[in-house]
Amino acid sequence: MFTFPAFLFIIAFLQSTDKTKEYIIMNYDIFRAYDIRGVYPQDVNEESYYRIARCYALIFKPKNLVVGMDARVSSPALKKKMVEGLMDSGVNVIDIGEITTDMLYFAVGAYDYCGGIVVSASHNPGQYNGMKMVREKATAISSDTGLFDIRDALKAGKDKEMPQADKGSYTTRDIMDDYIEHVLGFVDRETIKPFTVVANANFGYVSRPVKKIAEKLNLTLVPLNFEPDGSFPKGPPDPMLKDNRTETEALVRKTGADLAVAWDADADRVMFHDETGRFISGAYMTAMLAEILLKQHGHENKIIFDPRVIWPAQKTIAHMNGQGIVSKSGHTFMKDRMRSDNALFAGEMSAHYYFRDNFYADNGIIPFLLVLQHLSQSKQLMSQLIAPFMEGHFMTGELNYKVKDIKAVMTEVQKKYSHMGEESFIDGYSLETPSWRFNIRSSNTEPLLRLNVEAREEELLEKIKSEIEVLINA
Repeated sequence: MFTFPAFLFIIAFLQSTDKTKEYIIMNYDIFRAYDIRGVYPQDVNEESYYRIARCYALIFKPKNLVVGMDARVSSPALKKKMVEGLMDSGVNVIDIGEITTDMLYFAVGAYDYCGGIVVSASHNPGQYNGMKMVREKATAISSDTGLFDIRDALKAGKDKEMPQADKGSYTTRDIMDDYIEHVLGFVDRETIKPFTVVANANFGYVSRPVKKIAEKLNLTLVPLNFEPDGSFPKGPPDPMLKDNRTETEALVRKTGADLAVAWDADADRVMFHDETGRFISGAYMTAMLAEILLKQHGHENKIIFDPRVIWPAQKTIAHMNGQGIVSKSGHTFMKDRMRSDNALFAGEMSAHYYFRDNFYADNGIIPFLLVLQHLSQSKQLMSQLIAPFMEGHFMTGELNYKVKDIKAVMTEVQKKYSHMGEESFIDGYSLETPSWRFNIRSSNTEPLLRLNVEAREEELLEKIKSEIEVLINA
């Protein structure tokens, strides 16, 4: 008999044809707010991918579906079973192969397919895998728009009850050239100067389009972690982690590069370093990109940003006479809000950047190209370009804490600060005063409590951070 903690595993009992007992184990906690993620093979495995694919077909009834995968070691086997599940459900599968997540969004949107699934766990460590799913027009699937319906169908065993369908077809498609032309369409490529760029691919497939783009733009590319390797030999493929930035910073200083860019493993996030190697927060890059796009497309446009750190974006958008909107963080929530408001652009502190002309989806290459064009036209250094957005603003960056009871900690924080300023519950709990502000929230992808503090003065920043940490560590 199998014994597992009840809160982790649900054991479904099945009778095989020879009447022996078979136990299929599925951890339903892999269904998160906006994607599927778990440890392979304990939480996600080939059988679960087959069943999830069947339930996707049951819920959304696609005629044709795009699939792809990231560089993780487990991705080929998982994708294979996922494809089998889709085809056995009568779905025609178009396999676009080894891709970045934003290439999947492009394929679904540009070729008008019914939807798509990429096998990926984004920036999580190598032992993880997962899925990101979209419907037609690259519309995101979240807990509110079908992801939990798939989970509930699995719980009810509805995939086992599906009638026999005519087997779907399987074809492959190379989208690389079309994808590159699409992202280059966001800039005037003739204006971009031949910069020297440190490019950290974090062992993902983004190295392939980046190399081709560099050749087209006559960039001098200084590649780092460019060979795809799903074992991620240098640790979690997340350039947001401070320890993961040092290699990029050092290479900028060593080579005298004009800037550096770093992507996470599935490359839907992109992060920047200036010519000194200094890392630039996504909060400042959101403000810069908002300014660039409002200048290009008109000041009356709407710009969306998440509530973790808001003052740089708010200040810039107000100065440009644009319309700023705060939205819950997470790619599915941001995309839904963009569509409902027809927003021009959205940015998250986590370095997800979304574009109306990119099917309202996030993309890791377009921001890179926009920054190159802006650098070329301004004739300034990257550090000079970003300085106005940082002036008079101090922030902790995102701080992560492992706590036993996230809800209890957030209740105590609210109890202490609720009378001091304006509260917001858009995503977690935010409190704003004229001189300082914070947001505290639980992670949608990891069992962590996240804190961001911003202030007009550095001393205030440290004071508020220390006060809140006392409550977190109590």
